[in-house]
Amino acid sequence: MKVYHYANHLKWGDIKRGSWLSKNRPGLAAGFSLGRRDIEARNTFAVFALLEPKPVNWTENPYFKKVWDHLKNNIGSLLLEIEVDPEKDSNVYVVDRAHPEGFLYLDKTDIPEKYLHKDLQTAEQAYVLNKIPINNYVGREKEYGLALPEVIIIDHVPFDKLSVSVEQPLLEENLVCNYEMIMQLERIPELNAWCERYRERHPELEEFRDSGLRM
Repeated sequence: MKVYHYANHLKWGDIKRGSWLSKNRPGLAAGFSLGRRDIEARNTFAVFALLEPKPVNWTENPYFKKVWDHLKNNIGSLLLEIEVDPEKDSNVYVVDRAHPEGFLYLDKTDIPEKYLHKDLQTAEQAYVLNKIPINNYVGREKEYGLALPEVIIIDHVPFDKLSVSVEQPLLEENLVCNYEMIMQLERIPELNAWCERYRERHPELEEFRDSGLRM
């Protein structure tokens, strides 16, 4: 199955070649911890992903109404697909981001009580301790009832497990009138097919090609 990770498009070269964060191994580094206050959360590093490119749990959440906008401000725009095997990959889990969000989110009007933790450490403890192996979660989503399901991969993700998605919802949003970004994306070979489709949908870009800007 595939899970979805948003990367900074300017970091695609580092992902292909490897960087100091990934110890020069091509792929995605498990470079960010699950928390700051709880010891286990602070010492657990992961690659973060979603179960869908734009999951309804996030885009139309009844408790955390602006959480998708908040997330977009803290992630990249280049959508990558990660191939995981739920039966074999023992380092892939689903967690409920609603636990730390319940403490951090300013408008607590509609948030269920189970997410209203007394402090950040308690929220992070619940976030980490209630992680579910992805093979247990898939097919039982309603049974678990996570408000903000998030995938964590507690290991480096090799480059051969990655692919650039054919759909790029956040690039579509961010490209409006951003011609510098358009030129940057043109330099990513794996996006050539997507860029071609984008050009077909936006013929007005020809004006800028004629002016010396390429797409």
